Amino acid sequence: MWCVNSVLAFKIFVRFRRFHFYFPRSCTCYIKLDSLFTFGLQLPISVAMSKPIFTQRFNPLTGKNQWDIQDENYDYHQEIARSSYADMLHDKERNQKYFAALAKAVNTIKSRGQKAKVLDIGTGTGLLSMMAVKCGADTITACEAFQPMANCAKQVIRNNGYAENIQLIGKRSTELSVRPDGDMKEKANILVTEVFDTELIGEGAIQTFAHALENLLEKDSVVVPAFAVVYAQVVQSEKVLKWNRLRPLHVADGIVIQPPSDIQSCEGAAAVHDIQLNQLKTSDFKSLSDPIPVFRFDFSGKTPLKFDDMSVSKFQAQHNGTCQAVFMWWELQMDVEGDIILSCAPHWAHPEPTSLQWRDHWMQAVYYLPQEINVYKGNQMNLCAFHDEYSLWFNVNKLNHDSNIIERPVCSCGAHIASSRMRIGMLNNSYRYQQYAKALKRMISPDSVCLCLGDENLLPLIASKLGVSKVFTVENQAFCHRVILNYIEVNDLKEKISVITKPPEDLTPEDLSGRKVNLLLAEPFFSTSLLPWDCLHFWYLRSILSKILIDPNHILPRKVTLRGLGVHFLDLWKIRAPVGKADDSFDLTAFDKLIETSSEISDASVEPQPLWEYPCVALTHPFDIFVFDFKYPMMYEVIENCGEVQFASDGTCNGIALWVDYELDTDIHLTTGPQCDICPGHPVEWDMYTKQGVHLLRPPIIVQDPSQSTIKYRAVFSPSDGTLTFKFEISKITSTT
Repeated sequence: MWCVNSVLAFKIFVRFRRFHFYFPRSCTCYIKLDSLFTFGLQLPISVAMSKPIFTQRFNPLTGKNQWDIQDENYDYHQEIARSSYADMLHDKERNQKYFAALAKAVNTIKSRGQKAKVLDIGTGTGLLSMMAVKCGADTITACEAFQPMANCAKQVIRNNGYAENIQLIGKRSTELSVRPDGDMKEKANILVTEVFDTELIGEGAIQTFAHALENLLEKDSVVVPAFAVVYAQVVQSEKVLKWNRLRPLHVADGIVIQPPSDIQSCEGAAAVHDIQLNQLKTSDFKSLSDPIPVFRFDFSGKTPLKFDDMSVSKFQAQHNGTCQAVFMWWELQMDVEGDIILSCAPHWAHPEPTSLQWRDHWMQAVYYLPQEINVYKGNQMNLCAFHDEYSLWFNVNKLNHDSNIIERPVCSCGAHIASSRMRIGMLNNSYRYQQYAKALKRMISPDSVCLCLGDENLLPLIASKLGVSKVFTVENQAFCHRVILNYIEVNDLKEKISVITKPPEDLTPEDLSGRKVNLLLAEPFFSTSLLPWDCLHFWYLRSILSKILIDPNHILPRKVTLRGLGVHFLDLWKIRAPVGKADDSFDLTAFDKLIETSSEISDASVEPQPLWEYPCVALTHPFDIFVFDFKYPMMYEVIENCGEVQFASDGTCNGIALWVDYELDTDIHLTTGPQCDICPGHPVEWDMYTKQGVHLLRPPIIVQDPSQSTIKYRAVFSPSDGTLTFKFEISKITSTT
C-alpha cells in the first residue's frame, strides 16, 4: 500500500540569478515495510527498523529519476538546512540597526507613560524578540509559521533565559487572534519585523504590514522599520544585457548565427534578476541617470499602503547611450525621524561606502527594459516604475510620451522559459562558439554527418554553416525544441538540419535515415545541469549511442577534466558558518546545531555557485581530480582518485572551488572556471556565465607556512547513481628523518 506525501523531497535552486525558484523534481512516497517485501525488495534490518522514505532523486548522469532511501525526517531536515537564516544572522549591520531602532521604539512608548507591548512577526530564531527584552519591553509576542524554526526559537529563547518574557506562537501573523482568550490578549503598540527580500516586497511585506496595522496594533503604534525607499538607476550595459537578450552570434569569418526576431524583441523573463552589483566593474556599465527614489512605503501607518502603484520620475540623461536596464536596491528607514538607515545600495550609491556590509539574503537587482531607447546627454526622460503586491517592473520613455501603466513583462518567445539567465549569457558568448568552430573546421568534410546532443543547442547551426552534409539534432524539451526550430528557420537551414524530439538514448539508425554518424557534438549543456560535471550526461549518451558512430575519435568535446583550487572566500563562507553569539549578546548555538545536523543529513558536500559574484583568493595552484575521456565508452564500475596538493600561499583556507575544462582539440580548450592564469595569493577571475562547484570547509584552516600544509582529497565517481562525492582535509606535512 502506497501513501504519497506531497511535500517535495528534493528541491533545486534555479537562480535567475539569486531569485530562488523552488520546483519539485519529485514527491516523497512512503511505503509500508510489508509492501516492500511484497515487491520482493530486501532491506537491511537497520534500514527497515528506521521506517525509511523512498524518494525519487534525479540522476544527472542518466537524466532519469531513480529511487533512493532517505531518513523518514528527510523533508524536515532539508527545509531547515535550506532556510537561509544563517546569512541574515551574520549581517551585523542589520542586527545592530534593528537593535538600535527597537531601543528607540521602547523609549518612545514609555515616554508616553505606556507599557511597551512588542509584536515580532516572523521571529525566526527569536533574535529580535530577545533584543526587545533587553531594550526593556514589558510584553513580547513572537510569531513564526515555519514550525521547525519556531521550535528552534523556543529553545534559543529558553537557553538565553527569556522564556518567561516572550510568548511564541507558531502561526502566521494573519492568523493571530486578539481577544482575552486569543493568541494576543490585547493589541501591541510596537511592531518589529523583517519580511523583506531583494525585491523588498517579494515575501509579502505589504500584506503583512497592512494586516498588522489594521488588526494587531493600537493607533499611533511604533513600527520598526518605519519606511522603505526603493531606488532605481537607468544604465546601459551590454554585459548585463547578455543575461536577457540573445544577440547575433559571430563564430567565424562570414558566419553569423542570427536569433529570431521574436527572441530579439522579447521583453524577457518576468522574475527579478538579483545580483551582487558590487562585483560588476565600473567598465561593465554606463550610468544614464542618478539613483532615483521611485517608491516610498510607509509602514508606520500614517498613510495607507498601496498593493498596486506606479510612479513617474523625470531624469536627465547623463551620457549618450542606450537605456537597456534598471539597477534597483532599497533602504530601510528604521525610525520615523530617519536617524537610523539600513541601506542595500551598491558602493557607488551607498551612504557609507567605506563600511559596506556584505550580504547574500538581500542584494541588488536588475530589471530589463521592454525596449531599448537611445538617448543623448541632456535628454529629458521619464522613468516609470510599477509594483503589485509582490513584484516591481520598469519602463523608460521620452518626456512628452504618455506614461501609462504597462503590464508586468513576460516571455513571449519561449527562450527565457527554456533557459536560465546564465544559459542565455552562455549562448551570447562568442568566444566560446568561436573555439568550437575552430575545432569543427579541423574535423568536418562536406560528407560529414553530425549528431548534436544537448538542450537549446546552437552547434547544429554552426556545423551546418561550416559546410557539413547533414546535421541531426536532438531537442526533446518542448520549449527548447520551439526555440531551435525558430533559429533554424531564420538562418535558412531547414534543408540541412533535422530535429529529433525523442530521448537521445532511444535513437536508432532509422531516426538518422539509416546514416552513420561520423561526428558527435555537444556543448555539452543540459537544462537539468546544476554542477559543472553534470556534463557527464553527454558521456553516458555517447556510450549508449556507440552503435551509430563510425569513428569514436570524432567526438566534441573529446575530454573533460575536473579541477580544483584551494581558496579563501572573502564572504561566501558566511552562508554556512555557525553564528555563535549574535551581536555578542545572544547565544544561538541551538540554532547552529539544528542547521548543522540537518545539513549533514540533507545537503551535498558541494553546491553550485556563480563565483564571479563571490570574491576569493587562490591559496594553491589548480589541481586535476579526474580526467574523463569521451573517446571511450563509460565503464560502470566506481572509480576513485586520491591526491594531495601543497599550499602556495598563506591565508585562511575556507573552501575548495571546482570546475571542468573541455578539450576540443589538442590545442583548443574551454573552461568553466578561472578566466586568467591563477596566481596564488591573488584574486581569481571566474567565468560569468557558468556556475562552479563549492565545498566549504568547516571549520576553516589558517595556513601560516604554505610549505608545511597540504590539501588531501578523495573523489569517488559512481556511474550507477550518477554521483560524484568529495572529501577534503588539510594536513601538516610530517618530515621524515
